[in-house]
Amino acid sequence: MPTMTWLYPHAHQNDLISLSSIRRRADRLILVLIWSLWGISLAVGYLNENVVQGAIVATALACLSSVLTLLFPGALLLRLSSAFVLMAFSALLIHLGHGETEYHFSVFVLLSALLAWRDWRPLLMGAAVIAIHHLVFNYLQEHDLYGVVVFMHTGFHMVVFHALFVVVQTAILILLAVRMEQDARSASEVAALAGVINREPGYLTLAVDAAPAGSPFARTFSLTLGTMRATLEQVSANIGQLLEASRTLGQRNSALSERTDHQANSLATAASAMEQLRAVATLTSEKASQVREVAFSTSHVAEQGGNNVRQAMAAMEQIREESQRIYAILELIDGIAFQTNILSLNASVEAARAGEHGKGFAVVASEVRVLAQRSEEAAKEIRQLLTAAQATTQHGVEQVEHAGLTMKSIIESIEGLRSLLEELSQMSEQQRASIAQMNDSIASIDASVQENVRHVAQTLQVAEAQRQQTSQLKEAIAVFRFN
Repeated sequence: MPTMTWLYPHAHQNDLISLSSIRRRADRLILVLIWSLWGISLAVGYLNENVVQGAIVATALACLSSVLTLLFPGALLLRLSSAFVLMAFSALLIHLGHGETEYHFSVFVLLSALLAWRDWRPLLMGAAVIAIHHLVFNYLQEHDLYGVVVFMHTGFHMVVFHALFVVVQTAILILLAVRMEQDARSASEVAALAGVINREPGYLTLAVDAAPAGSPFARTFSLTLGTMRATLEQVSANIGQLLEASRTLGQRNSALSERTDHQANSLATAASAMEQLRAVATLTSEKASQVREVAFSTSHVAEQGGNNVRQAMAAMEQIREESQRIYAILELIDGIAFQTNILSLNASVEAARAGEHGKGFAVVASEVRVLAQRSEEAAKEIRQLLTAAQATTQHGVEQVEHAGLTMKSIIESIEGLRSLLEELSQMSEQQRASIAQMNDSIASIDASVQENVRHVAQTLQVAEAQRQQTSQLKEAIAVFRFN
């Protein structure tokens, strides 16, 4: 429907076939026809050397029709005025064509164009206008008034002859217009019903229409929809019952299946747990004895470690004292080096005073001074090494103290381990008692599982049959909506 979409781009698809929409589109089409007649009038006027008169009258008629189309779209006034304008264009073409018979054909063509509105009143208006035109203009032409032309050969008989054809065509067109209007109203009602049915894409909505249908076809269509709705509502209710029954059976079956699976798993778990507990009880007893022995051995080792730590701390304290004594010796060495250096200086001075005789003594003094300097440097290096050793010793003392704390924690942990061993022995006794209880539970579970298996087998058959039936019915009415 490209033409409809162009004329009314914002119209709803269902509204395109309503009578009001059809008439609004006809307004546009008739306006296009009128402006086409404007161009034809100019051409005919040019061919008959009367283009000025044709242009003035045609332009006035076309502009009048355009203004009325804008002011009164879809109104009866616009349809009647447009019928008048079309017949006026026909009269203009007859006048410009000097009354030739060929131009009279435009009357019948333009009367047929009025069917676009599906309304008999514009047809009657057009027939009346053209009848008055022929009668009046024939009189004016016979008396040579105003220079009008309607026939090549005037006479009242020509008016009557043309009028007969116009009356016959108008009567036929009126009958067609009335029938087309009825069909349009019926189509509009059916379109409204179809719009309700197809308002949701992919589904058929069978809602009850409050407005009664006017046309027989629309009434029949509405009654058919009502019958279909009642039938489908009954089917939907039955489906609801079937769904509820199927849901109940499904729930029971699910519960039984879950019970069966749970109990079967419990049976297997209990059997496995019994074997594990028996093995664990035996293993626990063995491991407890081993751990007890290890605990005693570890305790002995921890005590020895504590003694070793105390001995190490005493050794570190002795090293610290020896370091202090070494510091005193270094101070003595520094003093000796300083005195030796002073003596070498004095010896150098005396050798200088002795001149040539003191040269050998000067060399000895120089070597003594070098030796004193080396002693001083060696003492400095020893002091640095001793400082580093003392720092390391201090760090070692701290580590030994930390080790002592650690050994204390270990001894405390061993004591806790002994307590845990006692608890482990008690747990072993509890496990033996649990094994006996589980033997009784396994027997009870096995009996329950066998009973549930029989119930599940019976329920599965019924649930599967109802599920298939329900699914088929649900799929059949899934495309229908009731509100």
